[in-house]
Amino acid sequence: MAQMHSDTHIGEDLAAARVAKGLTHGDVAEALNLQADYIDAIERLNRDALPSIGYVLGYVRAYANLVGLDGSEAVKLFKRDSAVPVNLGMRDRPHFVPRRKIKLPRGFVPAMSVLGCAVMLAFWYGTNTRVEASVGTSIELSNPSAPAPSAPTPLPANILTIKAVAPSWVQVKDAQGRVVISRILTKGETYQTEAGARMTLSARDGGAIVLYAGEDRLGPMGDVGVSFSGKPIDASVIIPELADIPLVPLTTDRPQ
Repeated sequence: MAQMHSDTHIGEDLAAARVAKGLTHGDVAEALNLQADYIDAIERLNRDALPSIGYVLGYVRAYANLVGLDGSEAVKLFKRDSAVPVNLGMRDRPHFVPRRKIKLPRGFVPAMSVLGCAVMLAFWYGTNTRVEASVGTSIELSNPSAPAPSAPTPLPANILTIKAVAPSWVQVKDAQGRVVISRILTKGETYQTEAGARMTLSARDGGAIVLYAGEDRLGPMGDVGVSFSGKPIDASVIIPELADIPLVPLTTDRPQ
């Protein structure tokens, strides 16, 4: 059986035994059914180019047996030598304790990069969501968390307000059929426009949306849990007339 030397590391001993038998990396790889790169990495103690240590120790044992070295001793030396290949000259000192390099799992860095991008995208989307509205026909959505003014001015009767009393998706279109808003209103949020603007409203839950003219509450735009499409928002619309407007089932532009 070939001998291992104290002044070399196990990778060099394996390479020397291989060369003595006239074998190439390819010969060993073919005999052990491994990649030739793994044989080279074992000889250079390059743990970064090898799979997990459990597999590698099996490769080292088989490699050593193939070239006439003691498999168990080769495994023992590989674990010792590959821990600190740049400090092999210190390994026999009585107080030397090898420091192992922390090796992150494969794919860890790309996974964390993707996660970081997802967090940044979610933050950006949450802080930049906006509502598009036609100029001169509507007023911005209210913010339910904003402090109320100490002396609110009563709204004039020609200001129409739709208010969400429960979360519901809504869509408002102008007189030309262009989408002004299309989003979910949370409880307490409102949307306002002027009378005569001929805006139409679609909603997933008619009972969740209440219509106001100025300060007067006209009532819900529909039944609880019933969706509708294309209802006019107009100051002349009162409760009986709301009931007379036919409901059109929503089939398009509805969130999933």
